[in-house]
This record gives sequence, structure tokens and C-alpha cells, in this order.
Amino acid sequence: MTHSKFRGHVSTLSKSQPANSLHSRVFTALTVLVLMGLLGTLASLVWIRILPERYFYDGEYIRSLLGTDLNPTQAFDTFVNTAWVFAMLGFRADTPREITSVILFLLAFIPTAAWFFAGLRRLQYWGLTLLGIWVAVGSIYQGQLSKEVIALWFTSLILYVVGFRRPVAWLAFVIPLVYAVAFRPYWIVIAAFWGLFWWLSNRRWAFSLKLLVFVGALVAASSVYYLYQGEHITEIRERLNEFRIGSDVAQSMIVNYLPNNTILHDVANWIISWMFILFPLPVLRLLEPLQWIFFVLVVSTVITFYWISLNVQRESGRFSPLQLRRVRACLTFMMAFTLVQAIFEPDYGSVLKHMTDLLPMIAYLLALGLATKPKRVKLLRKSHDS
Repeated sequence: MTHSKFRGHVSTLSKSQPANSLHSRVFTALTVLVLMGLLGTLASLVWIRILPERYFYDGEYIRSLLGTDLNPTQAFDTFVNTAWVFAMLGFRADTPREITSVILFLLAFIPTAAWFFAGLRRLQYWGLTLLGIWVAVGSIYQGQLSKEVIALWFTSLILYVVGFRRPVAWLAFVIPLVYAVAFRPYWIVIAAFWGLFWWLSNRRWAFSLKLLVFVGALVAASSVYYLYQGEHITEIRERLNEFRIGSDVAQSMIVNYLPNNTILHDVANWIISWMFILFPLPVLRLLEPLQWIFFVLVVSTVITFYWISLNVQRESGRFSPLQLRRVRACLTFMMAFTLVQAIFEPDYGSVLKHMTDLLPMIAYLLALGLATKPKRVKLLRKSHDS
């Protein structure tokens, strides 16, 4: 958000509400976020002492790379690139885990909190509770040397760049491609489907036509992959799962429900896996408290975002064009992100881990709040940005 846009946003809020109410809301938000940051910092220190080592495999591997001669231009490996970034930030192989955990968590939490504050429209206990739980989860994965920390910075950058006028705003679609080249190649697929969802969100078509285009895109992606690789696209996940059979995460594996012998079955398995990522019903059969908490967290977040999207659509005139564009960016990017997760993620633990990449977008949407009574929602002056 540029300085002028931020200033316009604040002045608009100031005109639309009593000064005392605005100041009280800002003070309450800052207080809650500071408290959330302190508790998250403490949690990041606790996790490294009580969680099984499998939660830190990637982090410890990256730590081991910090003790080597890192040259990402010669050995273009995604883990080497990740280690190189952390080395440039001053981390070393002998840096104490506690110091590493606190610094990295704060480097992830600060942009998350900033985007919550930037989107702040109405303080609600439900939104703060959901954000607090997501921050607690993030303190596990964002509090260690991992690709998740860097991915979160990139999603935060996407939200920032989307706030500019066109054509600069379109550079937001380049950001996932940059991350893909250096860290996770499958983000190229995320960028492609993000573009598709963004384009469909601008079309005033019947839902059935949009659904047809979406399914057609899945069939095209599955067909192209099969022609070039000689296997169906969801077999990527099945091959990863072969190494998890008999392990302690085998029960939470994401599996294909149909025999993967045709492209249509492949697409069906893809869609089923996507639905189960958004509504992870299979974890309920495990009868484990942590799996049930995961189910409640993800389903509550999906439903909350659905209602927020309906509220924004119904009261679009009460939002600035900048807010509407950022909401669209968040929703469409998260749809593309979870859709691609349905190809690659081998288990629900990996799903949750990678969802923490989206914390800035989650925070921004939760800051907007659920549906409000019209008389309590003041008209925001529309920005001249489009």
C-alpha cells in the first residue's frame, strides 16, 4: 500500500466513525497483536522441546547446510537456495535453536500482524480466536529454518503489490513464479490456477459455465502432464506416499479414492482430494484430539472466509476498490494454493504446514470481519485506484 493510499484509508475511517471508537479499536487491536506475538514467541520455544523430531526434519537439514560452502548458482537446489537466504540473514549452523526460533517466528509474525492491522475493519472475537490459533500453528513451522518462512514473505509481497495501480499490480502474478524458480517449482502451477480463478472471478457468467471452464482446465492440465510424463498427475502424491507406508504419519495420508487408470478418474481424484483438504473429513476416523482440532480449524476458516466473501460481495459499495482487489487476491490465491496441494500433499500434516504460508492473507481476511448490520457499517470513501 502506498503512503497516499494508507493516508486516505486512515482519513476515511476517521471521518466515518467517532474518533474515540476508532482509537479504541486501534488500541485494542495493537494490544491483542502484541500479546499474540509474545505468546507465539513463547510457543515457538516450547515446541522445539516437546514436539517429535519429524516436525523439524527440514529445519535441521537446512541447518546442516549452513555449515557447508553454499553456492546456489552452481548447485541449484531448492534447499541450498533456502539455506543461502538464511546465511545471508546471519544464521549459522551453530546458532542456538532458541535464538533461531524466536527471530524467525517474529520475522513471520510481524508481516502477518501488519496485514491484520491493514485490513482492520471490525474487531470480532471469532476472527481474533481463529487468527490466534493460526499463529500458534505458525509458531511451529515459521519458527524454524524452513521454506515456509520465505513463502510467507512472498505471500505478503503479493498482497502489497496488488495494492498498486495497474499495470504494476499485475506484477503480483510474477511473484509466485520467482518463488517457484528458487524454492518450489510447483508454485508455477499455483500461479497458473491463480490467474484462472482471478479471471473467472471477473466474468459475469453463470456458475455452471464457470464450473465447466474450471473442470476443463483440470482435464487439460491432467492431459498435458500425462502426455509428457506418461503418468497421471495425482500419481505424484501416490509415489510420495509409498515412502510413508508403515510410518507414524501413514494414518493421515491423502489417497486416491478411484483407480487412477483414466484422465477422468485422475481429475476426479484431484477434485475429491481438494474437497477433503478444505473439509478434511477423513481425519475424524482417527479419533485423535490433534486431528480433530485440525479439522475444526480448517473447516471453521473455510466457512468463515465463505461468509466474508458473501459479505464483501453484498456490501461491495462499502469497500474501497483497493480492499476489494486485495480480498479477491486472497480468496483466489488461496483457492489455487489448496487446489495444487491436492496434487502434491502426501498427508494432512503437510497440508497444515504449508497452509501457514498463507498467514498474511488469512490475517487480512479475518480483519475484515463477518457480516455486519448495515447501520453499523459506515460508507468508506472509494479510492480513485482501479
